[in-house]
Amino acid sequence: MQKKNGTAIVLVLAFLVCSSFALMSCSSSPDEAQMKQLNDLKSEVTSLQNDAAAKEQQLGNLQKEVADKNAKLKKCADDQAIVKQRLAK
Repeated sequence: MQKKNGTAIVLVLAFLVCSSFALMSCSSSPDEAQMKQLNDLKSEVTSLQNDAAAKEQQLGNLQKEVADKNAKLKKCADDQAIVKQRLAK
């Protein structure tokens, strides 16, 4: 009987400790500092997303420029090969 009472007391104490932790850690709404921090983080995320989109667009433009220059180089090489071929005749 003593063992059952001891176990019951331990269980009740564990329940009280757990419930007190739960009550202390939970709040119904964030305070002003937390809201400001959240809003700051949201604006930072938006800013970083805009920067990422701008960088992706810039990358696309640079890749297009490289492709255009490579096409010009190929055309020049082809023209040079044709000229050499005609001069060899």
